[in-house]
Amino acid sequence: MNAETGGAPGAGAVDADGSSPASVLIITPRWTRDGGVATHAMTSAEALAAAGLSVTAAAARIDESASVPGVALHHSPRLFDPNATPEQRLGGALNALPELIHLHQYEDPEALALMRAAAPVVISLHGYTACTSGVHYFRPGQECMREHGPGCVPNLLLRGCAHTRDPRWLPGAYRHAGRGREALRSADLVVCYSSAIDRHLAINGVERRRVVPLFTTMTPRSGSGHESRRRVVFAGRIIAPKGVAVLIRAARDLDAEVVICGDGSRLRAMRKLARRLSVESRVAFPGWLGVDELAHELAEASVVALPSVWPEPFGLVGIEANAAGRPVVASATGGVEDWLRPGVNGLAVPPGDTGALTAALSELLADPARQATMGAAGRELVEREFSRERHVAALREAYAIARVTWERR
Repeated sequence: MNAETGGAPGAGAVDADGSSPASVLIITPRWTRDGGVATHAMTSAEALAAAGLSVTAAAARIDESASVPGVALHHSPRLFDPNATPEQRLGGALNALPELIHLHQYEDPEALALMRAAAPVVISLHGYTACTSGVHYFRPGQECMREHGPGCVPNLLLRGCAHTRDPRWLPGAYRHAGRGREALRSADLVVCYSSAIDRHLAINGVERRRVVPLFTTMTPRSGSGHESRRRVVFAGRIIAPKGVAVLIRAARDLDAEVVICGDGSRLRAMRKLARRLSVESRVAFPGWLGVDELAHELAEASVVALPSVWPEPFGLVGIEANAAGRPVVASATGGVEDWLRPGVNGLAVPPGDTGALTAALSELLADPARQATMGAAGRELVEREFSRERHVAALREAYAIARVTWERR
């Protein structure tokens, strides 16, 4: 069977057979406004409800204050309980009688089999599920092109793609990756959001797949004073694959303030690195910010940096920055290449190359007029290619395809 891939349709696209489902059950680990997949699931559900679909969301953890207009909530606290039956894990979520079920970060083969008996199942893949380490690279710029399987074991142990000094968790992670791949292959359709994740799916034999465009999850703001400001902003999880250490090393030779927004397992180490390199006076760590605060930081940036060393699944902060009219300097890796147009809406650098990152940031910091031109081009790109309307139209078309596949199977 050929993969269902290709460019996403524009707003108003006609469904595959005119039978896009009218009701959807979305299952996701958390219904909270804490960034990442949770934020995407909530904003996508809101967009579907606004488009006229009946939407129910089930999650293991629900923040009652994070209600979304038009979306009914169902609490499934045992969603990830390995000792529970599939029926107990779902906790009655199927009582909503959905015409389609859409999973975000929930690749459970047994629960999926139960769901497929009731309705078509679509899985959204946000990362490298069929990869033991979850980061899918050997070294900066060297993306893994291997299918999950026994051949991964020597690579994890000898080539360093586990990216850990503690191998004790690898056997469990290896089994989890295998179960994830089984679920992906069993779904009626797998939706992903970049060419990088689509490659990962293809490598792992997932034939029923579709690329859908993302859209910005916050209301962009407009900043001011960029003519006199020299400010670099990073936003994201502070973990090794995000390349924060590369940015802090670049700060040694930057005449600029560097603001690192986010939290994560490497936060303390990055603070320590800034002190060791004597740049702590110019590198700020405001922590994890709410949506409005982060929108303000992006709008006030001279340049937004995305120094990832892994193949970034997409790099959502890049289009968030462009939507606010700010240029981006990003590592040319993974899904970044789907939205970064070097020389147009930002600059690309080799992942892990401190000198190249320093040079690119300095180039734009010294040229406010070019910042404005690139920012304007980025805003036009987002409006044209990454709008809410395009996302909903492509997702509804994917739903129609999944429904046809389910009926045939």
